[in-house]
Amino acid sequence: MQLTDKTILITGANSGIGLQLTLQLAALGNRIVAVSRTQNNWSQLQTLGDRIRLRQCDLSSKAQVMQLAENLRHEHPALDIVINGAAIQLTPTLLAPEFDFSGIETEITTNFTAIVWLSALLLPQLQTRPRAMVVNLSSGLAIHPKIGSAVYCASKAALHSFSQALRFQLEATNVQVCEILLPLVDTPMTAGRGSGKLSPQLVAGQIIHAIEHERQEVYLGKAKLLPPLMRLWPGLVRLILKKQ
Repeated sequence: MQLTDKTILITGANSGIGLQLTLQLAALGNRIVAVSRTQNNWSQLQTLGDRIRLRQCDLSSKAQVMQLAENLRHEHPALDIVINGAAIQLTPTLLAPEFDFSGIETEITTNFTAIVWLSALLLPQLQTRPRAMVVNLSSGLAIHPKIGSAVYCASKAALHSFSQALRFQLEATNVQVCEILLPLVDTPMTAGRGSGKLSPQLVAGQIIHAIEHERQEVYLGKAKLLPPLMRLWPGLVRLILKKQ
């Protein structure tokens, strides 16, 4: 897919990987509809001028997601690509003192349900284009969870399964589904955790490469090791991630 002169929706566009995707895709000559829960970093995005349209939306709110889709139908009917980049990681272990019961629904809805909503709502628009794509940013934790953040891991596992099923459903259409399974990336969400993180700039470039080459399922960085390790030494993977 030639990534120029396309209209691209990016959620989580004001931070981390989403921010870098917005900047890099705009630089290629695309029109970006940048969606974020807050207006943080909007001043930086506004420097992109006519190439950017900023939209505030809390993806955990069904009403706001439906309103976003309605606005897109009127303002950007020629939608080529949807990149579902927004995600949150709220919950530690359920026994932790800081565990917040009210965050369960917010985390699952933001990370998974909202993507299903947007897919259902925006597919009619995407089907009007010669070639279109839904890009879901997932995680290596979709393949095997770690001990912490069980809700986050489960939401990514659900997204992994949904991405595969949606791809099957759309095989005979012009809409492709690309899932990017990420390792630990140096974003605000992962601040203070882990080492050997990939930079969001590098990851954004690799995602763009995957879209250009119409890849279906892409493992980046250390996430590439998970499928073969799960086949050969599943016990070792469990032991490692149990300590994370």
